[in-house]
Amino acid sequence: MNKKLVENRERYIGQIFETKRCGVCKVIDYRGNRDVLVKFEDPECVVKTQLGHLKIGNVFNPMKPSIHNLGFIGLGRYDSYKNKEAYSAWCRIFERCYGKTYLERFPTYKDVEVCKEWYDFQNFAEWFYSQEHSKSLDEYGKLYQLDKDILVKGSKIYSPETCCFVPACINGMFISCKDTTMKSGLPIGVGRNKRGSVLVARINLGKLGNFKLGSFYNVEEAFQAYKKAKESYIKDTAECWKGRIDNRVYKALMNYEVEPYG
Repeated sequence: MNKKLVENRERYIGQIFETKRCGVCKVIDYRGNRDVLVKFEDPECVVKTQLGHLKIGNVFNPMKPSIHNLGFIGLGRYDSYKNKEAYSAWCRIFERCYGKTYLERFPTYKDVEVCKEWYDFQNFAEWFYSQEHSKSLDEYGKLYQLDKDILVKGSKIYSPETCCFVPACINGMFISCKDTTMKSGLPIGVGRNKRGSVLVARINLGKLGNFKLGSFYNVEEAFQAYKKAKESYIKDTAECWKGRIDNRVYKALMNYEVEPYG
């Protein structure tokens, strides 16, 4: 061990440095300017860094929650730069569940949460890259979307057991209508004409547009017309995408039953 290295070890080991975003850390080993080990206490973590980065406070604690005070990068092989697809998807699910602005726009997400296992990005990324369709593209060249309530109907949690990747056209079929039904008091797919005297059943067939299914004087009859049309549409879509979606998704679509209030 050369003299300079010995001097620097004596100088730096034990020193406390302030970081820009993660509090203080302590040098616990020095093996050269590009190989410095520091320890964070809150939360506890040992990180390898460079002396230059340490002096300007540019050292990050991967165990410190950085996404809505819950999600953290964690220790492992996945990072936000090399694994941008997984990182972007991970950030989006936290935004849906805990983003104030998002929840104001979409209040049906107020009771939705991310499982604790996925607070650690390493766990989410491991799951993400194990999914057959995490990088699949739809007919428009867009990545499949992450869905939480097709495999487990009505799911209120993002987790390995409830999530899957589907094209936007499938994900769009299950956009919640709870806000509308709560205001109107009518089942999904059922509304009233302009005068309010007649019930009207309508269905949205995605890029094909909206279609009127008929006029009714009975709420149950109007809903049943919508239910029959919607379930038929879901099954037709499942058949169209068979082989290009997870087989679990295909089965869930074929067995899907529309309920009056979502």
